[in-house]
Amino acid sequence: YDLIIVGLGAMGAATLLHAARMGLRVLGIDRYNPPHDLGSSHAETRITRLAVGEGEHYLPFVARSHEIWRELERETGERLLFESGGYIITKAVAPDERRWNDFVTATEEVAARGGIAFERVDREQLRQAHPAIRMGEDDIAGLERTSGVVMSERAIAVQLRLAADAGAEIRTNEAVTSVEPERDGVSVSTSTSIYQASNVVLATGPWIPKLVDEVDAKNLAVTRQVVFWFEVEDLDAFSVDNFPTILWPGDSIDEYIGVFPIPPGGTPALKVLGEQFTDTTDADSVNREVTKAEIDDFYNRLVVPRLSGVKPNCVRAQVCLYTNTPDDHFLIDTDPRSDRIMLMSPCSGHGFKHSTALGEALAQRIATGKSDLDLTRFKRRWLPFGV
Repeated sequence: YDLIIVGLGAMGAATLLHAARMGLRVLGIDRYNPPHDLGSSHAETRITRLAVGEGEHYLPFVARSHEIWRELERETGERLLFESGGYIITKAVAPDERRWNDFVTATEEVAARGGIAFERVDREQLRQAHPAIRMGEDDIAGLERTSGVVMSERAIAVQLRLAADAGAEIRTNEAVTSVEPERDGVSVSTSTSIYQASNVVLATGPWIPKLVDEVDAKNLAVTRQVVFWFEVEDLDAFSVDNFPTILWPGDSIDEYIGVFPIPPGGTPALKVLGEQFTDTTDADSVNREVTKAEIDDFYNRLVVPRLSGVKPNCVRAQVCLYTNTPDDHFLIDTDPRSDRIMLMSPCSGHGFKHSTALGEALAQRIATGKSDLDLTRFKRRWLPFGV
C-alpha cells in the first residue's frame, strides 16, 4: 500500500477518504467496527465553532471542515452540520484555570482577527432569547452564530462509505499489535495479518500510547469523560432550530458543562457533559459504567443551577475518552523512529470539528509532500525519544 491508516474514528476516516480520492492505494484498519462507542468519536454530536479560542491557528481547519461537510451533504443527502449558534459563558473575573481561563475574551480576539461574527451578550439579552438558560450575575457571555453541532458518528460513516467507493480497503475488528519501520517503508502487524506500506498514519486516539515510543507515551494522558442525555419538558424548545450550544466553565473545571441541542433523528433528550483531567485511565481498562450517583450528582450540581425545563430522568449515558497532550493542543508529527510513520489524533478533547480538514491536509502532505493548510503548529513540543 501507499498508505495504511490505523484507527478509523474522526481523524482516520477523514484521512482515508481524502487519501483514496487523491489516488493513493490505501488501507484502513480498526480494532472494532466504526463508528463505534468505545473511543473518542461517538455520542452523536460534537460542538463546532469557527472562532476557536484555543488559538487562531485552528480557525483555517475548522473553516475548511465546514466546507467539506457541506460538500459531503450535497453529495450524499446526509445532514452533517447544524449551525444552531453557540454561547460561551464564563465568569466575569476569570478563574485561574488554564483550559478555560477568560475564554470569552480569547474567543472574541480570535473572531476579530479571523473576521468571524462574535457578539457579547448581557444577562437580559440571553434571558429573552433563551429563557431556559440561567446565566448568573457574575457571568459574561459571547455568541457565535456560526457555531453548532456536527453529527459525529454519521460523519464517520459517510466518510468511510465514500472512501470505500473511491477504492480504499477497510478491515474492521482487526487489532493492530505493532507498527515497525523497515528499510523502504513500514510493517503493520495485526491479530491476523502483516501488511506493508510506504507510509502509516496512527490515528488510534486513546489506543495511541500503546503504539508510540516511551517519551511520547509518557506525554499522553487518557481521561474518562461522561456524557448524559436528560429528558426535557419541551423537545422542540431544545432542538437545533431553537436552542444553541453552550460551553460553560465555572470557577474550576469541576463546574464545566457543555450543552448540545437536539438534532433531527438524535436521542430525544438534551445532551450535556462535564470534563475532568485529573484521573487518568487507558482505553482497555476504563470503567464504562455510568452510575446513578454520577448521574444524580451531575444533574443536581450542574444542570439545575444553569438550565430550566430539564428533567432529572437520564435516558442515556456514555463514557467517552480524551487523549490529552501536556499543553492541550494536538500532536500531528512524525514518529521519532521513522518519518514514514505519522502520529495523529491525540486531540485533547477538541479535535472533531477540525477532523476532516486535518485529514485532507495530512493526505495532501503524504501524496505530494505539502499541504494547503499548515500542520507545523501541531508538531511535538517535547523531546523525542533519543534526543
